[in-house]
Amino acid sequence: MRSETGPFEAEVARMRHNYKEFQSLRAEAERCLDGDDLNSAAAYVEAAVTLARKRHCGFYKSEPLEQILTEIARRTLAAKDEAARPARTKVGRVLHVATVLNEVGGLTRMMRRWIAADAGRHHSLALLRHPGAPPPSVRQAVEARSGQIHLIGATRGGPVEWASALRKLSLDFDLVVLHVSNEDPTPGIAFADERNRPPVVLVNHADHAFWIGLSVCDLIASSRMSGERLVVERRGIPPERHAILPIQIDPPKRKHSRAEAREKLGLAPGGPLLVSVARGVKYRTMGGVSFADMHVEALLARPDARLLVVGPGEPADWQKAIAVTGGRIMGRPETPDPTLAFEAADVYLDSYPFVSITSMLEAGGLGAPCVTLFPYPSDANVMSTDMPGLAPTIGFATSMADYNRILADWLADPEGLRQRGDETAANVKRLHTTPNWLKSLDALYAKALAVWPVTPLRETVAPADEEFYDGYPDILLNGVFGEFDSVEAILKRSLRLMSLPERIRVWRRLARTKTFDGPWDAVRNLLPEWLPRFVSRLRGGSS
Repeated sequence: MRSETGPFEAEVARMRHNYKEFQSLRAEAERCLDGDDLNSAAAYVEAAVTLARKRHCGFYKSEPLEQILTEIARRTLAAKDEAARPARTKVGRVLHVATVLNEVGGLTRMMRRWIAADAGRHHSLALLRHPGAPPPSVRQAVEARSGQIHLIGATRGGPVEWASALRKLSLDFDLVVLHVSNEDPTPGIAFADERNRPPVVLVNHADHAFWIGLSVCDLIASSRMSGERLVVERRGIPPERHAILPIQIDPPKRKHSRAEAREKLGLAPGGPLLVSVARGVKYRTMGGVSFADMHVEALLARPDARLLVVGPGEPADWQKAIAVTGGRIMGRPETPDPTLAFEAADVYLDSYPFVSITSMLEAGGLGAPCVTLFPYPSDANVMSTDMPGLAPTIGFATSMADYNRILADWLADPEGLRQRGDETAANVKRLHTTPNWLKSLDALYAKALAVWPVTPLRETVAPADEEFYDGYPDILLNGVFGEFDSVEAILKRSLRLMSLPERIRVWRRLARTKTFDGPWDAVRNLLPEWLPRFVSRLRGGSS
């Protein structure tokens, strides 16, 4: 722990307040564990992780939370009843596990591309709490690898029962890959006993945030070195349990010229086009300065330039910047396929303050030179775009003045801009597409088979409390990523996992605090979470 003063005192105080509320949820999980109400204990673990993910508490690991899930496994999983399995010596069958899969976002695309690229192996998917049918692109990829999609959370029960089903399913595979949500407690129960189960790899897709599952992952796969640094230094994982797996993108192939892409997007020809693409939440306004405001100076310096931002639409606080630039800042909503925007870009701009690495790789792979802003100390580099393949050519600005200078210099040199774009495309293709990406994947498979499995059920040392830290990047996380939901709003997310008596008790608290969005929302939250998925499955879903 270190001490940070000055302008970050308020952030440190906020983290300490968040930590106290986290501890209150952790205590509720321990209370339910003591009362042998195991699904409710898991639900409170999920709520505690949700709070620490959305409202950073100054730490990246929680041994007490991991221990609660381990104890649930100790009481509920009976490995002695399983047929003994020999050690896996090769990876032929892979089980991917996800909580939910969104149409928009890099995690779903990463899984789909992984399965599609790895043609020599069988790939199946277990969905723990996905509502309805999975995205068609994922279903097609799984079916092409002779796999099945298993809707684990569409069966009666909660995390305890789903963990048992997931574990049973996993025994027929050579490797488990977790693409799960940060707060999902099910894998932490399912894989606590290493006997018989295959090696478990966790995809570190939220490397900047707190997540659960350290105790059951034999190997953690990060996409970049800054994620690895936090895994080793702040999550306490030995380096030998870590691997780098670069984000994979589809082989870049233009369908349209820049001019054709602009026309299809409804944009007038002429002048340089700056493009940025990300989920809307990644363009959060910071200190009263919006993403649109950041680009007013550059656009006023180049009256023929325009900025297209796909993801946030045109928020109210963008309107002044849009007006000042004569409508040359154009915001559009999220779209599952932003390829046209990438094809149209003369320069690609990283989202800010929340970087969007997959989008930058996709744009760079199509020949767009890329610029990013990182105005923080190096200790916070997990908040930067530091992907292999981008570093040699990226415009890496450390201040707004530097950012505007880069844009002015690049736009003044069209030939240099084209050359930089060509170099970026070559670097991205070399590291982030097949066949070279498959070399990284094969190395990960080999390491997962070789590493000694974790053994949380055999641990005898009492878990240590979380270690509060008030340095970088922690003091920035709430400002950049934080979503300041109340404890009641967070509890509402996990309420339906609880046993009926605990659910009714918490439901009354939420009703008193007017947390429900009207009468129907109140009624709906009395029902167990599995029920709608079970009904949907009966109407015709996956196995």
